[in-house]
Order: sequence, then C-alpha cells, then structure tokens
Amino acid sequence: MLYQRYIEIGRVCYIRLGDHAGKTCVVVDMVDQKHLLVDGPETGVPRCVLRLNQVAITDLKITIPRGCKTKKVRVELTKANIPAKFAKTSLAKKAAAKVAKANLGDFERFQVRVAKTLRNRKIRTTVRKMKKSS
Repeated sequence: MLYQRYIEIGRVCYIRLGDHAGKTCVVVDMVDQKHLLVDGPETGVPRCVLRLNQVAITDLKITIPRGCKTKKVRVELTKANIPAKFAKTSLAKKAAAKVAKANLGDFERFQVRVAKTLRNRKIRTTVRKMKKSS
C-alpha cells in the first residue's frame, strides 16, 4: 500500500503553519480538495478552515460524524486520550526539540557549538585511524 495516512473525518492533524502553528486539531469536514474544516477544542484552535499544506497528518484518528459540533469532538478527544498519545509521537518530539533550540540563549548556543565540534573531532580521528589500519 502506498499511503497509510488518509485525510478523513476524525483524523488528528498537527498545524505546521499559520496563526495556530504548533497545535493539534481534528478534521471535522473537507471543504474541497485543498481545504479542511478543523476544530481543536483541547488545544485552543477554533473551528476554522485550513489549507491542506498547513497541516501534517498523524496516525491518530477518532470516530466522529461529519460536521459534528465542538462538544462532540471534545468528548471523543478525551475518551480516546489523544493529547497523551500525540505527545509520544515523533512529530511532537521534533516540534518540542525545535522550540527548545529556538529558546536557547547566547551562551547555550556556544556550548552546543563546542560540543558539536568536539564530537566531530572524535569521529574524524577514529575514522582516520580505521583508514590507516586497513
């Protein structure tokens, strides 16, 4: 099978771009081929239309009817424990790492650069030793 994640009603998405970037939402309806009606009552995303290229599709899905109300979405999200499940995904971990890196101060960035230099130096020396010995 080529695709595993389909855009469907109840699919949990991560908003990558726009006003609500970094939050999760649920697809409530499909407006057309490029626009989704989403709702995120747990994360503070109001019911709005987003472009498909603004969201990242996740493996998580809840069962809701097409065009259901926010209250029903909230109930299904809490019943399926979606926020905790999303926090364990690699997408959430990458987003948290990106935020942590953006919040580094000047000295912390310097420490990261020095550590990276030392690590690369060790790798370079071991590779050179391995090349000499073979």
